[in-house]
Amino acid sequence: MLGFFAVVCIFSFLQFKFNLIHAPNVIKIGIIGTYQQHDLPQELTRLISEGLTTASEEGKIMPVLVSGWEVNNDATQYKFKLKDNLKWSDNTQISSSDLDFAIPNTVVSFPEKGIIQFNLKESYSPFPSLLVKPVFKKGTLLGTGPYKVQKVEKSRIFITKITLSPIDPKLPGIIIRFYPSEKVAVTGFNLGEVQAIFGLSSPTAFAGNSQVALKQKPDYSKIVTILFQAEDPLLQNRSLRQALAYQLPQIPNEEIANNPYPPKLWAYNSSSKKYFSNPGEAQDALKRAKSNISQEKLKSEIILTTTPNLSEVGKIAVDAWKGLGFDAKLRVESGIAQNFQALLITQSIPVDPDQYFLWHATQTKTNLTKYNSKRADKDLEDGRKIISEDERREAYFDFQKTLLEDTPAVFLYFPKYNIAYLKKTEPLLSLVLGVRN
Repeated sequence: MLGFFAVVCIFSFLQFKFNLIHAPNVIKIGIIGTYQQHDLPQELTRLISEGLTTASEEGKIMPVLVSGWEVNNDATQYKFKLKDNLKWSDNTQISSSDLDFAIPNTVVSFPEKGIIQFNLKESYSPFPSLLVKPVFKKGTLLGTGPYKVQKVEKSRIFITKITLSPIDPKLPGIIIRFYPSEKVAVTGFNLGEVQAIFGLSSPTAFAGNSQVALKQKPDYSKIVTILFQAEDPLLQNRSLRQALAYQLPQIPNEEIANNPYPPKLWAYNSSSKKYFSNPGEAQDALKRAKSNISQEKLKSEIILTTTPNLSEVGKIAVDAWKGLGFDAKLRVESGIAQNFQALLITQSIPVDPDQYFLWHATQTKTNLTKYNSKRADKDLEDGRKIISEDERREAYFDFQKTLLEDTPAVFLYFPKYNIAYLKKTEPLLSLVLGVRN
C-alpha cells in the first residue's frame, strides 16, 4: 500500500512539474523570447485581438476595426472611424476612449464619438500601416479576437506563461510558455512542457524524431542580408561590392530575395538589378574595381561577421568570395557586432515599403552600413510625403534601382518561419493556426 502511495505521489509531482497528461482540448505552445505585457509577440497578440487595420499579402492596408479613414493634404492628420457596435471579447461595448496608442511624435484625440484623430509632427503617408498592431482596452489584455486571457504568470517583469480561453467552444484552449532561448525551448518540448514550438530558427533539433512534424513558410517580415560597411577602405568601392554580390550563390532551400522588398509587395520592382551565381559579371565588376584599387589593398582581408545560427550561410559566402581570389574569413560572435566590415544578419522589415530607418543617411543608429545616397534619400523622403499610391510606387521603384546598383547590401533570402509540433496535436494546431490566417 505504501509503495502504491509513493508511486501516486511521484506521478502527481511529475504531472504538476511537467504536465505529462494534457487536457484533451488544450494545446501547449512554446514561444522563444523574453516579453513584457506591452511587447508581446504577434503569435500571441493575433489570437486575442485585431488592429484598426491589416495588411494584405501585397502590403496594402485595409480597414478591420474601422470603417475607413480620412487624411489631410500633407499627411499630417488622420481621422479613423470605428465600426458601429464593436465589442471587446467580454461582450462590453468598445469606445474610442478605451484605446491607448503609444506612437512617437503623434498626438491622439477623440473629437467625436467613434472617431480617433492622429496629429503627426511630420508628413507620414504610411501611417495607417502602423495601426495593424492589435489593440487592447487601456491597461488590460482585453481584445477583440477569438481568445481572451485567462491567466498571466510572471517572473519579475517578464511573462513566463499565459493561459488563453476560446470565445468559441469549438476552439481549443491554449497555454503559452515563453523560453529565453531555443535550447531551453527544445528541452521544455522534450520534457513535455509544450507540444509545439513556434519560431524555431533551427528545426534540426528534432531530425529523426518520428513523433514530431514541421510546418514551414517564408517569413516576409524578415530578410537575411549581408551588409557592407560603406566607409571600409576596401568595401567603399562600389564595383568591388558588386563583384562580391554577383559571386554569391543562391542559398539552397531558401526563398531568394535579391531585393529589399518581398516579391508580392505592391511597390516591388521586378526589373531591378539581380545578383547571385554570375561569375562572369563578378569578374567584370572586379576588373572595374581593380582600376581604382591598389594591388596591395586587394590583398586585404574581408571579414564576414555573423551569429551562430547563420554560421553555415556565412561559410557559403566566404567560400564563394575565396573563389574570386579574396582573403575572406568568417567571424562568429554571440551577439550582433557593432563594428564590422561585412555583416550577415537577419533584419526585420515593415509591411509598408517605407524603409527610411534602414537606409536614409540621417538614420545613424539603424542604417548600419552608413549608406549615403542623395538620390535614395530623396526617394525615401518622397515616399513618406506622397499620398498617391502610384506616385509612391514610382519613388520606391527608383529607390530599389539606386540601392541595388550601389550594393551597400546583398539581400539573400526570406527566412522560413518554423513550427515544430507533436503529430498527434495536428488537429488542434490547425484550428489555432486557422483563426487568424
